Amino acid sequence: MSLFLSCGEASGDHYAGCLIKALDGRLGRCWGMLGPEGTTSGGHEVWSYSELQVMGISEGLKSLLRLSRLKDRMANSVLKEMPDCVVVIDSPDYHIPLIKAIRRKGYRNPIFYVSPPTAWAWRAKRADVIRDLEVTCFPLFEFEHRFYTDKGVESRWMGHPLLDDLCDYAPDEDVINAYSGKRIVALLPGSRSTEVRRLAPVLREVGVELKRMGYNPVVSVAKSLPSVDRQALKRMDSGLSFFEGKGVDLMYVSEFVIGACGTAAVEAMMLDKFMVALYKASFLSYLVYKLMVKTQWVAMPNILLGREVYPELLQGEVKASSALEAVLRYLKDTTKVHNDLAKARSKMGDRGAYKFWADVIAETVGR
Repeated sequence: MSLFLSCGEASGDHYAGCLIKALDGRLGRCWGMLGPEGTTSGGHEVWSYSELQVMGISEGLKSLLRLSRLKDRMANSVLKEMPDCVVVIDSPDYHIPLIKAIRRKGYRNPIFYVSPPTAWAWRAKRADVIRDLEVTCFPLFEFEHRFYTDKGVESRWMGHPLLDDLCDYAPDEDVINAYSGKRIVALLPGSRSTEVRRLAPVLREVGVELKRMGYNPVVSVAKSLPSVDRQALKRMDSGLSFFEGKGVDLMYVSEFVIGACGTAAVEAMMLDKFMVALYKASFLSYLVYKLMVKTQWVAMPNILLGREVYPELLQGEVKASSALEAVLRYLKDTTKVHNDLAKARSKMGDRGAYKFWADVIAETVGR
């Protein structure tokens, strides 16, 4: 028996690693496109998830030919090995064509989609495609589960996996001791090269001003970044400190967070930390976003409650002055924000998502 897994970024690799652990060998060998967590958990990395590290439409267009060839190689491997099931995680612009390719070539075993496309926000017809491809979805939020179920997609949901990751979470004592008594602010430039290059200059300005205000700003350096980008980030001439551990550890010891919107916004919410959420992509990517995305908000806590909890600075609004103004507004009245964060956390479901996914997959394959 074997299970084919494919993920395209650090958060997906984390889910893959936790799923492999939860399966506990029930489906034999786990192999495919993975990263450090997937391989540490026992998966076999045939391709590195860094292959899909592209951000935005313009960068994606430049990578089209390379990614198409990669998709064909992966599809051929799936058909040759014929695993008992396929699990893909996030990265819909790559994984939907991959699923189409293996179905077209004759693969009829179960396919599962962890963190399926945000079709509720844009490109809603992708839900119809997933339904027609007979894919079972494991969405992360209840409103996503309801959306897919209403579209006729086989969807299973219990709760968000971060409930398992971050409930009662605390970093190692050496991290806590290193930052104890300091007014830490976590600056998160992101985990993708293009994202970091766009946000780092603004965060540098923010950090310099925060130091003047008596804070100790610390820049998170994601392990998933290529070495050249990690080194370039640490060479910022600003006198800022850098942290190369887990981003959630830095958020845990911080008073508040400023940085790239995405999974970090959900992590900050789970840790009850205020965040100024930043999003800056290429002009083309942002234009498409404005024309096609139906939701008013980008940060998930805002989406869950239907109102602003985390200030969002998008594209041209990503300025040091705007970020600092948002922080000052928060500091004048912190109670409302933390009450709202508690309400948002209440919408995250129940713990046990990884075991739930593993049990559903094992039972389906068993049938």
